[in-house]
Amino acid sequence: MAEINAKQAYGILLDSVADYRARGLASSTIKGYLKPMKSWFAHNDIVLTKKVNIKGANATPTLRNEKTPEPHVLHSVWRFCDERQEATIALLAFTGVRPHTLGNYRGDDGLRIQDLPELDVDNLTGKATFTTIPARVIVREGLSKTTGYESLLCEEGCAKLKAYLEKRMRNGEKITAQSAVISDDFGAGRTMTTKAICKIVRKAFRHAGFPWRPYILRRYFDTRMGQALAKAEIGLLDEWVQFWMGHQGDIEAVYRLHKKLSDSLLEQMRDGYQRASELMLQTLSFHRDDARMLQREFRATALSMLGFSSDEIKSVDLDKMTTEELQELVKRKLNFGGGTGNGNGRRQIVVTAKEARDYINNRGWMFKGSMATGEVVIEEPA
Repeated sequence: MAEINAKQAYGILLDSVADYRARGLASSTIKGYLKPMKSWFAHNDIVLTKKVNIKGANATPTLRNEKTPEPHVLHSVWRFCDERQEATIALLAFTGVRPHTLGNYRGDDGLRIQDLPELDVDNLTGKATFTTIPARVIVREGLSKTTGYESLLCEEGCAKLKAYLEKRMRNGEKITAQSAVISDDFGAGRTMTTKAICKIVRKAFRHAGFPWRPYILRRYFDTRMGQALAKAEIGLLDEWVQFWMGHQGDIEAVYRLHKKLSDSLLEQMRDGYQRASELMLQTLSFHRDDARMLQREFRATALSMLGFSSDEIKSVDLDKMTTEELQELVKRKLNFGGGTGNGNGRRQIVVTAKEARDYINNRGWMFKGSMATGEVVIEEPA
């Protein structure tokens, strides 16, 4: 075949399309099958000048009716899973990483214990402990479609992963920094292929009675975080969500996020993720302080009613702000107690004598004094 000409190669592609259509394959599948053929021809200097048109090649008929699950629906899958399936699903759904991150195409690399810097594994006691939750998940450059990035794992996800790792240690495996987070069945901590990772997830879905693809878990993360963005009291930023999903973003996001994160920015992101995971992401409620959550929602609603925009509400930490700090924030917004006031919360302004007449007679303002320039100081009504 390496000796055929471009016209003959083009004919082979057309015949292949006709054959695949006769078998009933989708157009998008046929398009995928032609890619390696075209690549092989190009490698052998067979240059195709004509384009092979495949009607509906960009359509996805099998995904048209695919619906992203709600948290309670995803929760129903857990009882059909073993520990490895639970940990795999939790990592994909709660961090937003691609299946390729857990194990690459060849199975020679994937997410390793060293990529979770806040995870401590003690083989002597058989315990796995997260020193900080939500826990950081570092996606190395080789495991990403673009540059390396970071994500976070919520409390429910940490619990699932902890149970899985401790089971591996009980079975005699010695887990090291180089051990795979999701490993094969042979107890040596080796990474798995992307195909094997997807098979683990798909098997759990089928046992639970759902026809989902494994990739729906990444859609779950994206959808739930998108809903969290609409809630100002959570304080989540869109560029953070894009970063957690490994998207490149604009140039500003590249310089701010895709370099080494500062400690202060990391903690801001962790706090935002924590609030979002509590309300939108987890399938179980892990609220340790319901009063704190109610206070945050009440404060956000109150600030919104007082004229604060969603961006202004997101810019403050409603959990850590004291009552006095909140009062001062409101005063500044409403211009109470500022430099133009007299300390009683009422604003004072300087106007001409003609303007003062209108303010006093028609608007209820009070006369406070005259100035050498002939202007008048008046105070707004209580």
